[in-house]
Amino acid sequence: MGKNLYNLLNEIETDLSEYEKVEWSMQEMEGAKRRIYKEVTGMKQKRNHNGAYDNRSSRSRRWAKAAWAAAAGVVVLGAVGMANSATAKELLGDVFGKLIQTVQGEKYEEEDTKLLTKIGEHSVAVQSELEKYQGDAGFVATVEDQGVTISVTDVYCDGYTLYYTTTLETEDEGLNQAQGIMAGMEQGGGMEVTIDGLEGDSTDSFAFHKSKDGTYVAVSDLNLMKLDNSGQEGQALGLPGKDSLILNCKITNLRGYVFDQWDEEGEYLMTGEVNGAWSFRLPVTVDRSGNQEFAIGKSDQGITIKNGVKTNAGLVLEVEFPDFRQEPYNDPFNDPDIFICDSQGNQLRWMNQKIDARADGTTLQHIMLLYDGQKELCLQVVNKNHGNGLIGEIEFQVP
Repeated sequence: MGKNLYNLLNEIETDLSEYEKVEWSMQEMEGAKRRIYKEVTGMKQKRNHNGAYDNRSSRSRRWAKAAWAAAAGVVVLGAVGMANSATAKELLGDVFGKLIQTVQGEKYEEEDTKLLTKIGEHSVAVQSELEKYQGDAGFVATVEDQGVTISVTDVYCDGYTLYYTTTLETEDEGLNQAQGIMAGMEQGGGMEVTIDGLEGDSTDSFAFHKSKDGTYVAVSDLNLMKLDNSGQEGQALGLPGKDSLILNCKITNLRGYVFDQWDEEGEYLMTGEVNGAWSFRLPVTVDRSGNQEFAIGKSDQGITIKNGVKTNAGLVLEVEFPDFRQEPYNDPFNDPDIFICDSQGNQLRWMNQKIDARADGTTLQHIMLLYDGQKELCLQVVNKNHGNGLIGEIEFQVP
């Protein structure tokens, strides 16, 4: 791993005319808009507070990659797929099966397939969660309003991320003409999510895909690592010591889109919009049975990987970073690129992240990655603002 990823990419000659041009889906484009807006806002806030931009989140990485691909006209699809949809449906359940069926015949990203499979294998039906709390009032998993019925169907939580699937059925003529339905896209909001009363950090709005039977299905995730809202180093991630969480979600706006047609302003064609009130309150069991903590304790150039945690769905690394504005790094924005790769040089996908910024410009970060059992990994830090030079490289092992 002597060469950093920038140098390797610079040595590649690419003929973009050989790539197939594929239009993005509405879910990808609308999700990208929301994420980019949130990232720009977040960077402004962090720069004012810390004197440095921060673009190392999972969202900025995922969508920076997608934006480059869009400009180049190459194929990048965020959908999930599996070679044998019948087997997948039996394995993962009805909603997961529908999610897979909606993308049959498309080109998929392998990492998204792995993630959806992992979630499906470990998720539980919401109905079974409700049965555990039969004596408790106020739990609602299905809501009908304005001719639209939305149900939360499956949940999985490893203590770091909460995943849940949702279905939508509607009698609204405009929404039913849509290839996809977005929830919470109206200006100023349209969707609120809290966990045990704390505001959830969601990497996606509800993006419903239309399935073959006419229903719409979605899978969403919430970053629990930011829930303490303390900003204090050493504070436990998520909601420690709790075996269950309460998920509250309120949707007030739904918009249907056709993502191969555009309006006069160049936006995806909206087939209909419905405003209403769809509010859910659900208990979620925290499944830490697959979580395994391990020490790493390796450093290079002021960067230290302290420890890690394997879960059923991912790998969480605790990493300490110096102030890269200082000598010998000389990065004026304190925002180098960070990569975690396997022994073959393949990047692990960033899923979620938590950054604790210190007054001296250093940070303690918790990075959650999609993990597939790799034993030999390497963290690379590249100064993209100062000659794309390799700042530091740490090889480490996962037990």
